[in-house]
Formats: sequence, C-alpha cells, structure tokens
Amino acid sequence: MRRTRFDTRLIQILSAMGAIAIMVGVAAIAVNRHLVRTHDALMRSSLPATELTSRIDASAAVVGTLAQALVQADTSADLDRIAEALAGAVDSLERGARELGAVRRGAAPPGTERGAAGIVAQMTGEGHDLLRLSDRIAVQAAGIDEMGGRLDGLIEAQIDLARLRVTAGIAGVYSHPERDARRILDQLADRYFFGFERLAELARIVDAARLMLQQVPVSGTPEALAAAGADLTDRLGLAERRVIYMPSPSAREEAQAILVRLRGAAGPGGLLSLQAERMALQSSIATGSERLRQIIATLSAEARQARDAAQAEALAEITRAERVSSWLAAALFVLVLASVVTASALWLYARRQIVTRLADLSRRIVSVARGDFGAPMPISGHDEIGRMEKALNILRRRMREAARLRESLEDAVIARTGDVVAEMRASDAARAEAEAASRSKTEFLARMSHEIRTPLNGIIGMLGLLEAEVTGPGQLERVRTAHRAARELLEITNDILSYASSEDRANRGNAVHFRLRELVGQLGHQLHSLAGAKGLEAVVDLAEPAPPVLCGDVVKIRQVVGNLVSNAVKYTRRGTVALSVDHAVEAATGRHVVSFTVADTGIGMTREAIARAFDAYERADSARRSGIEGMGLGLAISRNLTEALGGALSVESEPGIGSRFTLTVPLLPGEPDAVAEDEAPLAAHDFGRDVLVIEDNAVNRMVARGYLERLGCRVEEAETGAAGIRLAAERPFDLILIDLDLPDIEGGEVALRIGGGARLAILTAHLIEDTAENRARLSVGRILTKPVSPRALAELLEGSKPAPVDGTAVAESLRGDIADLGADVTGRIVGTFLGDLPEALEAIVSATPERQRKAAHRLKGAAANFRLAALCDVLGRIEAAPEGADAALIGRMRAAADSAAATLRAAAAAEGLQTEAGSTNL
Repeated sequence: MRRTRFDTRLIQILSAMGAIAIMVGVAAIAVNRHLVRTHDALMRSSLPATELTSRIDASAAVVGTLAQALVQADTSADLDRIAEALAGAVDSLERGARELGAVRRGAAPPGTERGAAGIVAQMTGEGHDLLRLSDRIAVQAAGIDEMGGRLDGLIEAQIDLARLRVTAGIAGVYSHPERDARRILDQLADRYFFGFERLAELARIVDAARLMLQQVPVSGTPEALAAAGADLTDRLGLAERRVIYMPSPSAREEAQAILVRLRGAAGPGGLLSLQAERMALQSSIATGSERLRQIIATLSAEARQARDAAQAEALAEITRAERVSSWLAAALFVLVLASVVTASALWLYARRQIVTRLADLSRRIVSVARGDFGAPMPISGHDEIGRMEKALNILRRRMREAARLRESLEDAVIARTGDVVAEMRASDAARAEAEAASRSKTEFLARMSHEIRTPLNGIIGMLGLLEAEVTGPGQLERVRTAHRAARELLEITNDILSYASSEDRANRGNAVHFRLRELVGQLGHQLHSLAGAKGLEAVVDLAEPAPPVLCGDVVKIRQVVGNLVSNAVKYTRRGTVALSVDHAVEAATGRHVVSFTVADTGIGMTREAIARAFDAYERADSARRSGIEGMGLGLAISRNLTEALGGALSVESEPGIGSRFTLTVPLLPGEPDAVAEDEAPLAAHDFGRDVLVIEDNAVNRMVARGYLERLGCRVEEAETGAAGIRLAAERPFDLILIDLDLPDIEGGEVALRIGGGARLAILTAHLIEDTAENRARLSVGRILTKPVSPRALAELLEGSKPAPVDGTAVAESLRGDIADLGADVTGRIVGTFLGDLPEALEAIVSATPERQRKAAHRLKGAAANFRLAALCDVLGRIEAAPEGADAALIGRMRAAADSAAATLRAAAAAEGLQTEAGSTNL
C-alpha cells in the first residue's frame, strides 16, 4: 500500500480544523447578532436620559468655573464677557433640565425657576463696583507709597547730616588737642547723639508704617483692618513727635506735611475706608456665588435622580435579555466543547507525525548553526522531513570542516571589535563629561571674576591712601606689607581665574625678576608674626652665597612657602618653626635651583597621613582630634602650584616629633634693572583740575576721591550713569572717570552720551587692555584697570617722574631688611657685600670685555639690594659697553664704589649694625 505524502496529511489535518473553526464561528456570529440587537434596544431606551444628565453635569461644571472666574475678573471687559458666558451656561442648564423631564415620558421636569439669572446680574453689577473701588485703592496706595519713599529719603538725608555733624565734632576734638575734649564730647552727646538716635527711631517707625500701608490692600478681615488702622494712627503720632529732631527746619516742615497726608489714609475716604468697602463687596459677591452654586447643585441632583430612574427601567430589560442569552451561550458551549475534542485528536496526530519530527529537526539545525555538531541525526521517515534530515547531516559535516578554518579569525575579529567599541564608549563619555565641566566652569568664572576683584580693589585703594597718611616707621612698614599682600592676592586671584578658564596648562606661569633677600625677608616677617602670636621660636636661615636677583614666578613661590609656614605654625603647639633657604647651580643648564625648607616641632604625621597629605580635604586624625581648623586644601593647592612652577614638593615627618616640607624650584638668573620696585606713597600735588567720578561702589569712590584730592583736584561723585550724564551736562570737567559696570547704563554708553574724547577714562575690574581699539570701542581716551594706581592718575592728569634715590633710601632699605631679617642677619649681609666689593671691582678691571659685562651685571645686582643708585648707574654703563669699559669709565666706577661703600657704612653705623661676615641664623 502506497504511503501518504507529508503534504497530503498536512492538508487533511488543516482542512478538518478549518471546518471546525467555521462551524464554531457561524454559531458565535448568530449568538452575537442576537446580543447586539438586544443591546441596541436598551441603548435607544436609556441613552437619551444619560446623555442629558451628562450635559447637565457638564453645564454645572462650566457654571462653577465661570462663577469663580467672575469673582477674579481684572477688567470690566473681562467681567462682561465672563458674565455673558455664565448667563448662557445657566440657560443651557435649565433647558437641559426641561428636556430631561420630557424624555421621562411626561414626568414633571426638575424645578428651574430658582432666580439664577438674577443672581448672575447682581454679581455682575457688584463686580463692576469692586473693580472701580480696586482702581481707587491702587491709586491711593501708589500715592502713599510715593510719599513714604520721599519721607524715607528725607529722613536718610537728615541722618547723614546728623552723622556728619557728629563726625565733624569728633574730628574737631582731635584737630584741636588744646581744647577740653571731655566737655566737647559731652556737648556732642547732648546735642547730636540723642538727636541721631531719635532720627534712627523715626526711620524705623516710618518703615513700619509704610509696611502696614502696603499690607492694607491685602488685609484678610475687617478686624485686622481696624487693628491696622489703630496701630497706624499710633505710629504716625509717634513719628510726628520724632520729626522735631531733624536738623533742617525745611526738612522738618516737609516731613510733618507728609505725615499729615499719611494720617489721612486712616480717615474717611482714605485707603483703609476704601479697603473696608471692597471687603464688603467681596463678601456680597461670595454670598451670591454660593447661592448660585447651591441652585446648580440642586439641578444636578434632580437630573441624576431622573437618570437613575431611567437606568432602573433599562436594568429590568437587561435581566430579561440575559435569560435568553444564557440558553444561547449553553448551546454554543456544547458546540465549542465538541470542536475542542475533535481538534485535540487532530492535534495529537499532527504533533506525533509532524510537529515532533520538525521540532527535533529544528533543534538540530539550531545546534549545528551554533557550532554544536554532535553525532549524525537519525532518519525518521521517507517523506519530505526525512529528506531534510539527510540534507542536515550533509550540512553538518561541511560546517564542521569550515568552522575549523574560521575559528581563529573570528576570535581575533570579535576581540578587537569589543576593544574598539569599549574605547569609543569611554571616549564619548569622557568628552561629554569634559564639555559639561568646561561649560560650568566658564559660566561660574564669568559670574565670579568681577565679584572677587571688586572688594580687593577697594582694599588695595584704601591701603594705598593709608600708606600716605601713616608716619610711624613700624606702622608704615605694616601698612606697606598689607598693601603688598593685597596686591599679591589680587594677582593670585587673576592668575587663578585666568588659569581655571584656560585649557592650556603649559602656559600658566608668570615669571618676573625678584630679589631673593626681599622674598626671604617677607616670608620671615610672616613667620615671626604667626609664631609670635603662639609663643613659638622662629628661625630664618638664608645661605650666604645665594644670588641676589633671580627670575621666576615669585607669586606662586610665595604662596606655596606661605602655605607651608602657616601649616607649620598651625600644627605646632610649642617649640620651633624654622625656614631655611639654600641654593645650588645646575651644571648642565646653568639654572639656579633654590630650596625652601620649613621644619617644625609639631604633631607630625604617620606614613598613612603622609600618603594622603596632598589630597584635597584630607587631614591627619590628630589634627582633627585637636580641633585644628581648615579643610585640608592648602597642601593640595601647593602641590598644583609646585607642578606649575616645574618644581618638587617633598615631606618628611614623624608623629610627635615634627614635619619637614621642602619646596625645590628651578630659577633663571635675574636682571637687577628688571626688578619691579614697590610703588612709593603718592606725594601731594596741586593740579587744580575738576574731576567727575562715576562709580556705584562707595569704597571705590572713596579711594578715587582720596587720590584725586591729594593730587589737588576738586572731585564730584555720581553713583549712576544717568546722574553722571546729568552732572557732565550741567558743568564742564577736566577729567571724567567712568566705571564700566554701572547699575543702570553700561560705562561705554555713558561715555558715548557724554561726548567721548581724551578727557574721559574707563575704570574696570575686568582684564581689558588699554589699546587703541578698545579705547575707540568705549569712546574714551584711557582705560584704567582697578585698583586705580595713583601714579596712573597723576600721569593721566599731567605726567610724573620718579624721584632720585639718595643716602636716605639706603638707610630706608636697611631698616626694611632689619624688620624682615633681623639686625644680625642684615649686618652680616652688609659686611659680606663690603668685604667682596674690592675683589668684584678688580674682577671688572682685569677681565675681557665679555667677562667684564657679566661681572658688572653681578655687582649691579648686589648693589641694587641697598639702593646704591650711582654705583648701579655706572655699572649699567659698563654692562652696555660693547668694547668694554675705558679708563675714564673705570675711574668713575671706582669713585662711585668708594662713595657707595662710605654711604653704606654710614647708614649701617647709624642703624647700629655689626658688619661682620658669618652665619645668618636668627
């Protein structure tokens, strides 16, 4: 008997299952058609009532929303528009109620004559009255606020006048010491101090009254409004009694007139009375809104009752239809059950003869595709599936052979592809993070740069003024030290901002020529000041053969060593803190390598603490237990600065014994002529110019006025650009200084409105260069960077030249060295210079022209430390001579050297110095 083909069996099974599906589908369609007709009938009977009820509910919601909007309307036009929409919504609601009654087969419609339209009309009229009353209240409140502002300004001016009188009286006491100071101060207390306190009290009373008047339009209850009126009357009465203490009669009269007008706010027709009327209207409108809400709620409830009745009738019809549907569903269930039994038999046959064999074949195909070849697949029949099994065995054998050739190549490609993908993802993530960080940093620096520089500019300017006024040597030196530190702080701030805003970290150095002895003296002065406050012994040791002038980033060096000194004192309770400075010359490059060592006998650090010492926010456990302040950022910043210097920072420490930090920095030889000298205090001048200063910062105005008045100028001030433009139009000025960042008008715009020209100069805390392009853009003749230099102002007014240095300057230099390094060290340095001077002169005389210039350069650097100007001038000429010094120039050098040695010896003797060479230990 011939075997049935695979495709024939499959067609037979699918045909039988299709016939079963058709029979079940026809029966299901018939049952469903019956259910649909029943549902349509129910919908036709109950849908209209439900639809009308939904429409009534929607209209009720609209009415509630419009009623709330009617209460909150801001203009008459909005009020009329909302009222019209509200009336339409109420009408729609009432019509829906009547239609619902008609649908209920003649049932009485819900009551609709509730007076809703009248309530809407009444609320509309009251809303118009409320808007008009609110406008009157706003006008009165604005007028009262304006009068209060005038009164505040008047009181502030009188307080300033009283303060000026007190200051003038006190200044008079110190300017005339022959007078009885106690009697004068008692008179000041009786006449002005008491009046000043009453004026300050008047200012507080007026501020409180203004605040109360500003709160009147938002008062919550009539009781609060009445209490505010009583309190306001009391405060204004007290203010009228304090007005008599105003120094100016005209101001007193004007203030009394303003207080009388403010008192009217609590009278009939005043602000409080109008607010009471508005609160009454608001209460009436709220009552009408509540009545309207109740009417709408009643209509909605009656509509829902009608809907519920209609739905009850529909439910009865549904019950009848469900009985018929259950019989039909039972018959359909029997048919489906018979179909399931038949389909199950067909499914078992198909599964055994087709599905199972195909599943086994599919699994083997997947296994072969995955590389799991295994044993050959047995042949399960002679039909199409059997032939597929034979083909799979052939494919298995060929793929196993190809896999051996492909395995090594695929492994290599997959591994490399994974590496590339991982690198790309890491690169994308790093780039996105860096871009986000760069944007945040740029935005932060743009906001902070001007805010940081502004207070520093004020500090530097005020210290510059104080430096010219202080006469005592000790006080003058401290002021100069503070002035220098403030300028260095500004320079550090500029470096930090410029460095942080730049992505090029290789060009962040700022090398300058500096005197090593002055740097060590400044650091020694800092060490003595900090150690003296804690009762510690301070030691400064400077190696004698150290070069006098070097070139490098002295600001960063001073910041790192200052951090180390500060930390050493902070972590040392008793004992010694020492600063040692040594140097060596790098043979390969000729550069000087200078080391700054700070050693202390403090708490010390463990090995674990040393490993974390240079991490941000890390401190030793003993430091935290001891309550030592600080976040642990100093050493982290010092490490970054050391990297910028190209140096090294090392540490040695033992717990309980102390620590030793060493900064090693490579430096270039320095040029004495290139050393920037500290700016001397500004001498008095008499330019006799009229100058206008337009600046919003009070400290900066004080600094500019102090410098300009010392230069003999007459100064006018303006706090805003508009005020400056007005003063410039009223009278001519010889010079106008304009702040670039004014609160109302940008400085360049102010200069353009004034008219531009050479008599205008811009003051700015931003790093803007004084170039022709920038001056033309800002319409000014000069651009001055804050802090304002008195020398720049003098040059701007007329121009100045540096004063010559004589023997007095030599003595002043020695006194400064004594203050910084001590008398012993200074004496030994002077003795070393005087002892080496003859040998240095002979080296210049007997050397070749090239060596002669180098020797003259070295000696000039040493002489510049003592401000020996005449000798430095002759040595500079020798250094500049291309063919070497002639006999006349050598003679001048010897004469200048003798004079310089005599001057230096005399100055040292006058200061009581012992000029013997030796150690510089203190």
